[in-house]
Amino acid sequence: MVATLVKLKWRLTLNALTKNVWAVIGTVFGALYGIGALVMVLAGAVGLGLKAAPDVIGLVLGALGALLVAGWAVVPLLVTGVDSTLDPRAMAAWAAPSRGLALGLVAAGALGIPGCITAAVCLIPVLTWLLAGQLAAALLALLCAPAALAACVLLSRILVTAAGISSSRRGRETTAIIAFVVFLVVTQAPNLIARILGDDLTGFLQQLRTLAKVMGLSPFGWAFAAPGFMSAGSVPAALALAVGAWILPVILLPLWQRVVGKVMTSPGASHTRTRAYAADSAGSDARNQGLPDVLPWARRLSAALPAPAAVAARSLRYWRTDPRYLVQFLSALLLPVVFVLGPSLNSSRFSASANGQPVDTSFALGHAPAPLLFMAPGLAVFMGWVIHDDLGLDSTALWSHISAGIRGAHDRLGRVVGAAVWQVPALVVIDLLMVAWTGRWEALPAVTGACLALYGCALAWSCLASVLLPYETLAPGDSPMRSRTSGTAFLAALIQMAAILLLLAVCSPVLGVAVYGVVQGAPVWGWVALVAGGVWCGLLLWGGVVFGGRVLDRRGPQVLATIRTWPGHSQPV
Repeated sequence: MVATLVKLKWRLTLNALTKNVWAVIGTVFGALYGIGALVMVLAGAVGLGLKAAPDVIGLVLGALGALLVAGWAVVPLLVTGVDSTLDPRAMAAWAAPSRGLALGLVAAGALGIPGCITAAVCLIPVLTWLLAGQLAAALLALLCAPAALAACVLLSRILVTAAGISSSRRGRETTAIIAFVVFLVVTQAPNLIARILGDDLTGFLQQLRTLAKVMGLSPFGWAFAAPGFMSAGSVPAALALAVGAWILPVILLPLWQRVVGKVMTSPGASHTRTRAYAADSAGSDARNQGLPDVLPWARRLSAALPAPAAVAARSLRYWRTDPRYLVQFLSALLLPVVFVLGPSLNSSRFSASANGQPVDTSFALGHAPAPLLFMAPGLAVFMGWVIHDDLGLDSTALWSHISAGIRGAHDRLGRVVGAAVWQVPALVVIDLLMVAWTGRWEALPAVTGACLALYGCALAWSCLASVLLPYETLAPGDSPMRSRTSGTAFLAALIQMAAILLLLAVCSPVLGVAVYGVVQGAPVWGWVALVAGGVWCGLLLWGGVVFGGRVLDRRGPQVLATIRTWPGHSQPV
């Protein structure tokens, strides 16, 4: 049973990685990245073993080992769908719950790509202790490495399977959004270092040593902390931690068997929700009296945009309910916070120099540095860019537009309006906040003109790119944090880099005028940039909608056929 499941695991993995050329390219680049990371870890381990004292080595390895085990427990809960190839629920129709099945699923998880990488990491402490001249500690680390790997895999599978998030679409959506917010918070953690350090470096290092010791003595760090006690001569404590490291997976294995048996024999629970749509007869014609008001924004927008109103309303529903869109929505709103949080947390005042004279740069309201004015134009590019693969996010639901005979221009305009309903107010708020923060109110016209030009150009590019250059995106219901399997991420990165350069080149006349007006403090040039930006925005957006619509009219069925070849997009939506 164990050998069969391991073979099945690798067969499914290889099939998913070799479906097309871009999958092979993506796999090669991923392998090179993994090898590079492993080389860096090995270099750090070698340096630690050759230069550090044994007590420091024990603290570092114990803390990092605890983080490794905790990462296996937490990351799969947040990044759902990472490795659910052999979910016990999928095996229910083919095998009965048994000890052999539970062991086979654990072995398949340990011998997958993440498991193999983790196994190599668990063996690195052996090299570190050997280089430090601690043979007994190295032997103990070798004995504890399998226990650490088993604890990682068992803990991960128990939590993910028991939580049921890999089988619940609502669970995947919720945890994906939480994961994205956690990711943004973690990326800002280094900005706290300067404030935590302050002027007392010695006290901070002592606190860090205490924290590392506590982490190593936790159950997550037993397997990695035991060799450190052996090197210090505390043989009873080292043996106790080693025995505890082996007892942990022994305790987790029966628990895993119970979880497997429960999820394979329990009836599937329905995770769907019913929603009652209020029938709105006010303002509706006689034919629609009493019908559910499924897309209220279609009725609200139909007066100004009769044809694209339904497309815009459906787009707005996606922005409110689809986790793939919600992640983009959150990232757009949190992007200014990310840029602002770093300098504001580190210090409220910085020292700079101009012509050899020290200049104090304050982040107080009305006195912030002028470069913060460029935050709003950067956000304008990002907001216009987010719908550049909108057709791919539709998945096979695109057939409803094609079969209904919706004109391509109406489809393009509807998607632009659906995004602009929330993006334009957000841009206005960020623009005003940055101007107020810097106190450069005379630069407001120039910055607004740059925002208009970049936003219109980005939307125009999105209208064309989503038809001409659609690339694989996640299927409906997938976690937004999940990696694509066909290898097109590399192609998407190339397209994005080229597109950003193209956008800047097209908008360079307006950007040049705006920058000149801000730097020289010339309000006249700022108003020129505002007018030019409005004209740029209107012309580019008109061209993107019209020409993008014409291309969609011709290539609609071809785009739909391309989407159906992506993993997870072939089933009807």
